[in-house]
Amino acid sequence: MAEERKGPLTRADVLKLIEESGGKTEGLDLSGQIFVEAIDLSGLDLRGIILKDARFPTDFEDGQQVGAKFNGSDLTGADLRSINLQYAQFKKLDNQPTCLAGVDLRSSLLLNANFQGADLTGAQFGGIPSAAGYPATLEGTDLRGANLFRANFEGCYFYDTKLEGAYIRGADIFDAYLEEIDWGKYKIGEESKKENLHSAESIYRQLKQWYTNAGIYDVAGKFLYRELEARRKSRSWKAEPHLKLWDWIWRLLCGYGEEWPRVIIWAATVVFGLALIYFAIGTLTPNTFLNSLYYSAVSFTALGYGTWAPNPTGWVKGLGAVEAFVGVFMMALFLVTFTRKMTR
Repeated sequence: MAEERKGPLTRADVLKLIEESGGKTEGLDLSGQIFVEAIDLSGLDLRGIILKDARFPTDFEDGQQVGAKFNGSDLTGADLRSINLQYAQFKKLDNQPTCLAGVDLRSSLLLNANFQGADLTGAQFGGIPSAAGYPATLEGTDLRGANLFRANFEGCYFYDTKLEGAYIRGADIFDAYLEEIDWGKYKIGEESKKENLHSAESIYRQLKQWYTNAGIYDVAGKFLYRELEARRKSRSWKAEPHLKLWDWIWRLLCGYGEEWPRVIIWAATVVFGLALIYFAIGTLTPNTFLNSLYYSAVSFTALGYGTWAPNPTGWVKGLGAVEAFVGVFMMALFLVTFTRKMTR
């Protein structure tokens, strides 16, 4: 452990200690040390540094609470156990992500800490409680766009934790408590890369199953939609044109069975669109748009034309038959989609 100082450590003190250790931080023991408020350690090579039980006080800047800054630093393999890192920043610096691969964050308080875009490959947030530590506190933690490949979240509780766009393939996230996660638009990082779409589909399926088992059906439905979106994107028009076309139609009509308002919008579009066509053809008497709209509506619902509407002839009669078929299909689709959504 580094020699105890009379006052809190500053950035200059840390740089001096690194210089005294031969310019390397591997094994440099600063555990239990106290640092100045909102210390800025951005852009430093801190690989393998030991900061267990260190204290990083926060400060106020421009009326906002801020913590220690590690933006763009390399903390690969660092020991960050049992640290209060609330409001700490691990963001990119000059487009260089903060590297936290293999870092140990167990028992640390990560309240409102910002890990946007950080590399957390193999990081330890949780695990079986032992002398080594307990799961980290992830309340309000921002992990958007972070690489969480093979990160361990076993036993962690996510409270308003932001995970939109994070890469979670191989992470032990399904052994955590996911009820309070903020998924944003419910998209993970794997969906943004074509070569990872099959992985994204599998992860969405697992998330859908997790939330279904937890009885949180609205979130499960969001991940069902994203699962089928990933599947649609992964298919090729050249190799599977019929499946690609079906996915496209299914998505457009009802959002894969998850968005019943789309069915209503399309039904209204069909009724009004064909009413305009009937009015343009002009075979109904009197030839008014209201008459055409009435004819279109009763054709769509297959209710018959009423006593005052004339029997249609020619193209109008054929279009009416087609509209009746489409109407029956869309009404059935609406009932199935709406009932499925409401009975969850």
